[in-house]
Amino acid sequence: METIMYISGGRWDGLPGTDRLLVESLAVAGPVLWVDQPAPVFRFGDVRKYMVRSLRGVPEILTPHLKRLRLPAPPLFSSSVGRPITHAISTHCMEKAIRFSGRPPAAVINASPVVAFPANVAGTRLLHLTDDWLAAADLIGFPSSYLRRSLERNLAAADVVTAVSPGLAAKMSSFAGRPVGVLPNGCRPPVRRTTDNRRRPITALVGQLNERLDLDVLESLADSELDILVLGPRTASDPAAKLRLNAFLSRGNVDWRGYVRPREVRRLLETASVGITPYANTEFNRSSFPLKTLEYLSAGLPVVATDLPSVSLLECSALFVAGDRTEFVDLVRGALGHHPDQQQRDDMRRVAEANSWEVRASTIRDLCGQHIPPDAVAESVRGGHHDR
Repeated sequence: METIMYISGGRWDGLPGTDRLLVESLAVAGPVLWVDQPAPVFRFGDVRKYMVRSLRGVPEILTPHLKRLRLPAPPLFSSSVGRPITHAISTHCMEKAIRFSGRPPAAVINASPVVAFPANVAGTRLLHLTDDWLAAADLIGFPSSYLRRSLERNLAAADVVTAVSPGLAAKMSSFAGRPVGVLPNGCRPPVRRTTDNRRRPITALVGQLNERLDLDVLESLADSELDILVLGPRTASDPAAKLRLNAFLSRGNVDWRGYVRPREVRRLLETASVGITPYANTEFNRSSFPLKTLEYLSAGLPVVATDLPSVSLLECSALFVAGDRTEFVDLVRGALGHHPDQQQRDDMRRVAEANSWEVRASTIRDLCGQHIPPDAVAESVRGGHHDR
């Protein structure tokens, strides 16, 4: 099978997110060349170590089907001086890697807000929008004008464009004047059936701890004296958000474990009773499709989430949506007090199976191999009755 090049929006050894989880599933069926987001050589020792190999286009072999290419960047790579240098280096490394492989990739999937498609690739070019990059300047660290130009350039070069949520697809379709399909995030396969005696009256929060979270909701949960298990690193940059997160994580009823490996996350989720997705109602979040919601359902956990558009896609009787922080706490209390019934268990499994990363990878390969029109991309996110 021919190789797919995947230009990511992050680094392979960062916190596993959409890009890595999707690529791991793509690599089960065939070869994939993963391309890191550009990273400054002065900050990352592995980028310095592999710099000569990267400039020669020689990737690191991760598995028999998966290779990794790092993109070295100069100091101040996001500045007006550093950006054109970074672009030139990235283009050079990718084109060298294509020549090194001896055969051009069958498709290039670009999920980066700043890296351009390599030139002279005959295969399908698929632009996958994992976030609202037009609203992401503060989170990404690049000027909004530069992110806009990068997006316009990649939209013009792409054969197919997909986005993780209907809202983002509609926004990008209006921006680009072309169809944008919906390809939501996925999850790992559902867990084996667990016994209720392994569950404890614990609320679980998984993922990065930053400004995207609704801190009012978190503080209300902590004030309610519910036991909260938090799995994920702090990544907030706003000073006020940092202070509030520090205060929340230092509460006696909050058990913060920091970064936890994926297998350990799944094991810990099997001991909790409810998962929470407390996202703030911001422009960026309204276009997102939180990974954690599907991961909770895949782990057999009922979910309480704030009312964002992506939640309405998931029809599941074990998913509860809160309109404000008081209702959020009440719904969490209710979920902690009742084990899921058989209908809810069946719904959680059905939704997880319909939204596995394997399903997403199969859709991606179909898009790349057959040029399926974007408006024909299946939104396989539903399953069961949605109790709100």
